[in-house]
Amino acid sequence: MHELTYTKSYDIRSYETDGTWQATLPAICNQLQDASTRHAATLGFGYEDLIRSKRIWVLSRAYLRMENMPCFGDATEVETWPSGTLSTVAIRDFLVRNKGRIIGRGVSAWAVIDLETRKAANVNDLLEQRLIPDLAPALEFEGRAVKRIREGAREVRVIAKTGDLDVNRHVNSIRQVEFLMESAPEEWQRERQCVGGDIQYRAECHAGDEMRCLCMPQDDDTALHILIRASDDKEIARMKTWWK
Repeated sequence: MHELTYTKSYDIRSYETDGTWQATLPAICNQLQDASTRHAATLGFGYEDLIRSKRIWVLSRAYLRMENMPCFGDATEVETWPSGTLSTVAIRDFLVRNKGRIIGRGVSAWAVIDLETRKAANVNDLLEQRLIPDLAPALEFEGRAVKRIREGAREVRVIAKTGDLDVNRHVNSIRQVEFLMESAPEEWQRERQCVGGDIQYRAECHAGDEMRCLCMPQDDDTALHILIRASDDKEIARMKTWWK
């Protein structure tokens, strides 16, 4: 492992699996988020470091593709590193291994928000070049944005609860992935497995918000999803998922 990367092992627990005892996509996403949070703290720009200057990290986009999903009892190893900046966001890469073999790749984009102005701050002030290892990207975003849908073949409604909130008192980013996946066709959820997701966050949401989750399956074993707040039709997030 490179000296500027961070690696942590995780066990797949029974409550992180689906009906086939394989890990769900949100379970792997939680591992990536945990590893990135821990690494940022060791590098000196974690939550406690930023909050002292009234700034916070906000996940803007995350893209994960899995070759296969680990099963209950398996151990995964997540390796992560900061890989640079792009416009107003910092980029972080991930590799997921099982028994030494790479089974997943991910990339994420993070904005820094000034809590007083509610505007994006300069990420280059935090991410010094010396902290970026000279490594090939683990994965690259498919395009500038996830395609937005205006209507869906299936719609479900969810209400965010207090237990869904993160340290910033917003609905947790991985919980939003779970909300969006609820809108996938029921037969897909029964007979297929979600092995990838590209989610783009558009606005914050809070406990008590009722949201519409829409899904439009595509012809290539993918689906497009959108999360909309019911009270004002505000788009909260959009996502593309891969199934097999």
